[in-house]
Amino acid sequence: MKKFLSIVGGIFLLSILVVGGFIGYAAYQGKDLDASSKAYIEANVPPIISSWSKDELLKRSSPQLLKIVNEKPEQLDQLFLMLSKLGALRSFGDVKGDSNVSYTTQHGKAVTASYSATAKYENGEAQISIRLIQLAGQWQFLYFYVNSPLFLK
Repeated sequence: MKKFLSIVGGIFLLSILVVGGFIGYAAYQGKDLDASSKAYIEANVPPIISSWSKDELLKRSSPQLLKIVNEKPEQLDQLFLMLSKLGALRSFGDVKGDSNVSYTTQHGKAVTASYSATAKYENGEAQISIRLIQLAGQWQFLYFYVNSPLFLK
């Protein structure tokens, strides 16, 4: 009986060490992913929103976003025309969010990040919600949404 309890205790201790190591590794990797995804947002959102350039968005878009856009490309033109009514960009900042790593049996490892940021324009403010996906080590836009009280008028 004593030998059995020693084996069970050893297995339990080993399990705790493995789980602890995994959590430590995830926390370490998470800091790097948070830093790189936030830097990507800060560097790649302003070229899109400063002139409301759909081409700037498209060249940074993931295949998933491009598929949706290509279904009705005229809607993207209409959207960017409406967004241009905000006027010239005055400031961009207050970027908040983080990255996530998930594993599924269908798709394997998926690295995503969700952020929100505030932009001030000559005709009002806008809240920008962004979702990124990392493909082959490169961040790309998966979701790009702009909301402004100006559009409620």
